[in-house]
Amino acid sequence: MGARAAGGGVMAASAVGPSLNVVQRTLLLLDVSPFEALSSEEVGALATSMTEMRFDAGETIFTDVDPEGRLYVVVDGAVEIWRSGIVIQRATRGHGFGIFGLLGVPADATARAAEPSHLLVLAREDLIEAISDNPAFAVACLRGLALRLKALLDRVDHA
Repeated sequence: MGARAAGGGVMAASAVGPSLNVVQRTLLLLDVSPFEALSSEEVGALATSMTEMRFDAGETIFTDVDPEGRLYVVVDGAVEIWRSGIVIQRATRGHGFGIFGLLGVPADATARAAEPSHLLVLAREDLIEAISDNPAFAVACLRGLALRLKALLDRVDHA
């Protein structure tokens, strides 16, 4: 299904026609950080700009950094994030990943479908537009990142 993008280190599965309607997308995203801080109308507007992609089990979604900068949210399936040969995250339904690439920061990780996976994908341009249209969304994104960072620091403190 996917093909290596020229010079990119990214597997580019082709976008598929929507299999979720806007209401289904919105309901899924309302429980995903940082979208849970937004109103359903704001999330619905963002959901319309997202694309859907499918990956077969074992297929690489991105390596190191997604040069196109995308945030991925798992609709169905499971994706493993690998770093230095170790799975550091397993994303399943409703979990997002790829925030580093979305923000243009190398993650030094590889995302690979652990099983056939259906993803919603937010491109960097759409994130920038959402932030421009709604500064509260930028604050929600920062809050979501801060909460994730705090959770990681808490885990380190208790290790």
